[in-house]
Amino acid sequence: MYTAALAQLDKTESLPKQIVFLTLVSLLATSIIYGTTYLLDPQTIADASNAESLEAVPWVVGIFIGPPIETFLFQTLFLLAVKRLTELSGQADNWFPAFVATSIVFATAHGVTESSFYLGFINTITRLPLSIALALLAISQRTRNYGHPFLAVTFAHGFYNLLVFVAAVGINVILLT
Repeated sequence: MYTAALAQLDKTESLPKQIVFLTLVSLLATSIIYGTTYLLDPQTIADASNAESLEAVPWVVGIFIGPPIETFLFQTLFLLAVKRLTELSGQADNWFPAFVATSIVFATAHGVTESSFYLGFINTITRLPLSIALALLAISQRTRNYGHPFLAVTFAHGFYNLLVFVAAVGINVILLT
């Protein structure tokens, strides 16, 4: 699946198409995970909503400041460090270990701040689709001759956060009426 997804991204020459496609697919996957979580335990969504209410979350940070910082830490430094370790083990063209490690660490980093293990686990699982999408985009852009991995991943992450913000505002407006 990893190889097929990366091959599909490499076939798409348009960076905006890559960003929009990956963002929408990861948002859809996140929505499915949230929906499944709600069906299994409706209180979890209420707890997550209280933890990330519109008043509590600095959305400007989430859309404009957080994505470049997280891109630098996870999809640049960490990704390249794991790739370098893979090269030292004699697998120069193998990005898969870096993909897996970056995806897991990025998603987990978003879950460790929760007040309980259960909420942390749910938060980690809901971040996994975005984490996978951003790692794929970073690798795809890094393996191109004239790729822009930092800009592409930062923009995709900010766009995803913006869509989540718009959805959260929409849900709150619906609930208030």
